[in-house]
Amino acid sequence: MLDISFYSQAHEITETIEVSQDFYQWLARSEFSKIGESQARSMQEDGEEVTVFVVDLEGETRRRLSNFFRDEIVRESDDLVRVLGDLSSKDQYSEAFARLKFLQALRKCVENERFKYLSRV
Repeated sequence: MLDISFYSQAHEITETIEVSQDFYQWLARSEFSKIGESQARSMQEDGEEVTVFVVDLEGETRRRLSNFFRDEIVRESDDLVRVLGDLSSKDQYSEAFARLKFLQALRKCVENERFKYLSRV
């Protein structure tokens, strides 16, 4: 599992979402990786100051990321509805829903105004 982290205005890590390597690689190849510009900033992790590349979640960047996740949630939901009847096991069902759950969790964090920075590295 790989992490995508969200930081507060106080530069403290406040939310981390673990995603699968496949999902992370898909994000890296998607429009997600092109929205906003990552900049090195000092952040607090576990009481220590570390330099992290983050994207400022302000204005246009927040809106574009939110739109990206909403569009992908719609696409993923359409795909899921189409294949739902063909899933024969609980494992297949769980796999099909995992991507949708990741997208929803990331969308909620991007849209939450208390998060000011996103680390996608």
